[in-house]
Amino acid sequence: MHLTSSNNYKDSANTLFYDNVTIRKNNYCLAASKNGLAYVGKEGCTKLPLRTFYPNNTLIRNPQVLAPYIQELKEYFTGTRKNFTLPIEINQACSPFQQQVLEKVAQISYGKTVSYGKIATAINNPGAIRAVAHAVALNPVLFFIPCHRVILNNGKVGKYRLGTKVKASLINLEKSYSHDNS
Repeated sequence: MHLTSSNNYKDSANTLFYDNVTIRKNNYCLAASKNGLAYVGKEGCTKLPLRTFYPNNTLIRNPQVLAPYIQELKEYFTGTRKNFTLPIEINQACSPFQQQVLEKVAQISYGKTVSYGKIATAINNPGAIRAVAHAVALNPVLFFIPCHRVILNNGKVGKYRLGTKVKASLINLEKSYSHDNS
């Protein structure tokens, strides 16, 4: 997986292609620009969460554009995919600081967890733990940038956009598949 930034993004007329998928009885929305994945969340793509990240974008349903991302997400939930390989493009939704934080979060290995404090130290700003936590909380591409792998300094799971139970289940899912395949 790699984050892309493109100066040509503004030329795309702020269009996002989207599709919905149900995996393990949960409905997810995925949206992508012409440069890469821009959003993954729960609920339908025309609902408020997507619009919170991209309020001025035109949404066009296009299952073909999202098919490779959906396939990788399905593989993740079955334990057959440990790393996402498709491009991610979040510069429209994220500040430069948040992009820096999410680049570090994207480097956390499958089945591992890292504290917010360690992320702050990794970006050479050890006093910015709260800012790091806020940047992680605003991750627009859940799963693909594994913000569920970032936990509190005391080892507790902490908050998550989809809820703490979901965060804990994702950590446990990865640990179970990590042990099966080690």
